[in-house]
Amino acid sequence: MTFKLKETPEDFIVSEVISLSPSDKGDYSLYSLKKRDLSTWDALGIIAKKWHIPLKYFGYGGLKDKRSLSFQYITIKNGPKKDLKEKNFELTYLGKTSRPLDKKDLLGNHFEITVREVTVSKETIEKNKEEIAKYGIPNYFDDQRFGSVGEEGEFAVKEIIKGNYERALYLLLTQSSYEDISKARALMDCLKSNWRNFGECVKFAKISWIKNLLEFLATHRPSQRTFKRALHLVDKEYLFFLGNVYQSYLWNEVLKKTLEYLNLAHFSISSVVGELYFYIEIPSKEIGDFLRTLRIPFPSPKVILENFALLPLKDIYLEVIKREGIEELKKLRTFIKGLIFKTYPRPAICFPEHLKLEFLDQQTVKVKFFLEKGSYATLVIKRLFYADKDS
Repeated sequence: MTFKLKETPEDFIVSEVISLSPSDKGDYSLYSLKKRDLSTWDALGIIAKKWHIPLKYFGYGGLKDKRSLSFQYITIKNGPKKDLKEKNFELTYLGKTSRPLDKKDLLGNHFEITVREVTVSKETIEKNKEEIAKYGIPNYFDDQRFGSVGEEGEFAVKEIIKGNYERALYLLLTQSSYEDISKARALMDCLKSNWRNFGECVKFAKISWIKNLLEFLATHRPSQRTFKRALHLVDKEYLFFLGNVYQSYLWNEVLKKTLEYLNLAHFSISSVVGELYFYIEIPSKEIGDFLRTLRIPFPSPKVILENFALLPLKDIYLEVIKREGIEELKKLRTFIKGLIFKTYPRPAICFPEHLKLEFLDQQTVKVKFFLEKGSYATLVIKRLFYADKDS
């Protein structure tokens, strides 16, 4: 790595832009949320506990990085007309809305990122900036998306799809966490050492559904049927989230194969789930125009795919799925309640807007830009500060 990122939360400032505006009427209260070094989920959990309001009444546009200073918005059904200030966040009441805040209301995010200990030359950074402005970057899901993938690099949802229910539960309970990993470490370590002796670990479960799941496993004979029934006790939102994570991985793999097919895999950058391919330039206007309009759908059993003149997208998708041990997209399903695979079109490439550089000293650069929702600022930084061995 040729730089350091997020040395302090103030090094990564993100400000949400939404289309929803406050008014004097409505069943929902709109708030601005300023948080520092705290995940969105943790902030919502504290608010819910302080105000005794179930999380199901909360609405938000996007999840912001924990290691950041972030400004975003939330709604609460029948939320109080007051502010809340805690150690790591400030919640400010803005007014009423007629509906809850949703992902569709999120337009994008402004970023102000300070990059430290930069070893890449100023000339290389300026060159990379020009290439990004002209050609964009691949719109991968970045490492933050895969925080639930443990050191073994396996996906619990993949094992559920293939019917390996015990393995899926092991990965789900020991490699990822519904809460902050540090808070769940005792439980995860206990399960790794006492797998199938679930009663030994119930005392470490702090969340009710996890405790119920372990008590169920402790009182039933281990079998395929028992492990499948246990999966039905997993929090439905968490299962849906884990499904999204696996879909994101498959989508990334399809984009990688797309760039390979178009001869645009010029170099790679490491990620927590393998190498990601990037291009330096796009050689023809035809391919450039095609990529600007290409929307690759999220994988699901009902997704409709087609082959294009420039790209056999359907064939690429099938190649990726079969490499995962799944015969066809119709098999990308489970019979576990809550674990469903929805599809939507995601742009193949993205263009940071208003990209500006400020060289604070020889090894420190401040980067400012706007990104549409769903795209990852960290990928912009990685591409911007990339240097080959000769740079």
